[in-house]
Amino acid sequence: MDATVSVIIPFYGISYSKRLELAVKSVLFQRRVNIELIIAGLDTATKINNYLILPKCLDKKTSKIVRMGAIINNGIRLANGEFVYISDADILFQNPNYLEKLIQEYLYHCSPLKRPPMRRLFLQDFEWFYSQVSLGGLENTIALLDTSQKYIVKPKNTKRAIRIFPKFENGRQKIFIASENNFQEYISSKENKGLEPRYFSQDRHCGAVFARTNDIIDVGGYHEGFISWGVWDADLQWKLENQIGMKLIPYKDEFIVIHLDHEKRHFSKSKWEHDKELQKKRRTRGVKECIVKDREVYFGRKNER
Repeated sequence: MDATVSVIIPFYGISYSKRLELAVKSVLFQRRVNIELIIAGLDTATKINNYLILPKCLDKKTSKIVRMGAIINNGIRLANGEFVYISDADILFQNPNYLEKLIQEYLYHCSPLKRPPMRRLFLQDFEWFYSQVSLGGLENTIALLDTSQKYIVKPKNTKRAIRIFPKFENGRQKIFIASENNFQEYISSKENKGLEPRYFSQDRHCGAVFARTNDIIDVGGYHEGFISWGVWDADLQWKLENQIGMKLIPYKDEFIVIHLDHEKRHFSKSKWEHDKELQKKRRTRGVKECIVKDREVYFGRKNER
């Protein structure tokens, strides 16, 4: 295809470096589509061709606030592709034709797309996976993964205990998954109530968005006031949904991505509550007013959040 996709990966923690390395490899082996890869860091956004440059980033122990919307907006400002795909530093594309299929899906619906189906590689299997990639390459290693259990990938001839929790929320059925170890840790203390994102993940990559670059710019990019996770992405999708409509990426094998699990000790309940309250205020204010304000920030006419 002649179309170019600008893939933007936000990155802000050195503890993710190995995962980012694999995520970059999975983007670069995409076929039949032109790729522009942008690693968006805290202070910079770096274009990548066939090599990896880590931007300035934060150590996981820092308490500095990370405004993910601002990080991704810095990447979008560099994007030259007709399409943009927002990914993460812990996400692998297992299908080498993944982006080509997304373009076809977009053109069929004439609509931005969100939230591909996702399988998890548990933390206990990550070092094995990384070493296998070093020996045999990423594509070959992905082909070796066992997909016999729903919602996860794992080494062949192994069994992983998981807990599955269906939940109807915000008008659709959601599936939350926890490893047995994470679930037991979660129920071991009442103090873990409100820290669910540390222990449970959905069966979709909720932060992923595929759209024409101008679609995202037209709604003012990402709002830069969110300081946690799981809300800044939903906010952008809310704007796109109301402005031009969105479709869920189909639950088909060709669209499944892999999440490389990691520790989530940096999750903050207070930041999460801040973001949920901000989201509530923005929904009350209305999408049109939010887009106007976000455009002012995106195009540099205001710095306030």
